[in-house]
Amino acid sequence: MNSLLLTFATNISISIEFLIIVILFVYITYLHLQLSKKNFLIKSYLDKSTKNNKNNERQDILSFLENLRNPDYKGTVTKDKMLDKRFSKFLFENDQEIKLFLHYTAQEKVAEKIIREGFKFANSFYKTAEYIYNDELYLIHRHHEHKQYGQYVIVICISNNLYNHYSEELNKRKAKNVAVEQVLTENPSYIDDNSDEIFILPKQYIKGYFNYLEGTIVKNPEFNYNYNSPKFDENLSKL
Repeated sequence: MNSLLLTFATNISISIEFLIIVILFVYITYLHLQLSKKNFLIKSYLDKSTKNNKNNERQDILSFLENLRNPDYKGTVTKDKMLDKRFSKFLFENDQEIKLFLHYTAQEKVAEKIIREGFKFANSFYKTAEYIYNDELYLIHRHHEHKQYGQYVIVICISNNLYNHYSEELNKRKAKNVAVEQVLTENPSYIDDNSDEIFILPKQYIKGYFNYLEGTIVKNPEFNYNYNSPKFDENLSKL
């Protein structure tokens, strides 16, 4: 009887040791895959930057690499649906013809209001709207930096030709303190309660919005990235 108990106890001990070895092997394999994935992301990001001759700011690249050092950073493996192909198609349709900007907000009613009334911004458009180009790694990098502001993402598109035209006109007038987005407005700017000057980008430049957690997309039926209003030239003449 004692011999059977000893054999049984020995078998249990061997089983536990084997199980521990298996768990350790799986964990080591997981760490190796994570390291390989991060190395691949670094190489891909730098290769794309070089191949496409894109002048990414040195700080952007350093920030990206710093994120990869963070064990909680998942790179392109996100819990949300930001890399859903439907989102990519929605974002980068006609990407060669437009300047694309994203704005994050926490409330759907705010997103709906922007579609109806246009995009309000105080003084500098770039304080609340992020310029994006068609590159998956760059998109995810920016997404991780801004998703804290909300799950609803406003998509703003402006024609390259239109944007460049008014940029050149501002340069001719040496209007250094005036941004193109401030010219592309139809309603007069106003001062809000915080003493900030508020501008409104027309609703025609709002392609719509999407929810990167739920995967929903809402399109603006009045969207037209080529929209050109006589008011734009009037704004120039007032400079």
